[in-house]
Amino acid sequence: MSTGLSSLSKLPELTTLYPFAGAEYVYTLILLGFIVVFFMWQTAMEQLHIKKIMGEAKSEPAPSAAAFAPAE
Repeated sequence: MSTGLSSLSKLPELTTLYPFAGAEYVYTLILLGFIVVFFMWQTAMEQLHIKKIMGEAKSEPAPSAAAFAPAE
C-alpha cells in the first residue's frame, strides 16, 4: 500500500485529505452549545421531578383524629 509520496518537499502542494476541512471550530461550537442546552434541559427536568416528588410527599393526608378517638 503506497500513498504516492516519495518526499516531503511536495507536501504544501497536497490538498485536504478529508471533506469539510477547517470546519472543526464550527463543529466544536455546535457540540459545546448542544452540551450546554442538554445540561440545562436535564437540570430543569430533574427539578420538575423533585418538585413532583416533594409535592406528593406534602399532599399525603394526615391521619385523621377520628381514627385515634376512643370507641363509643
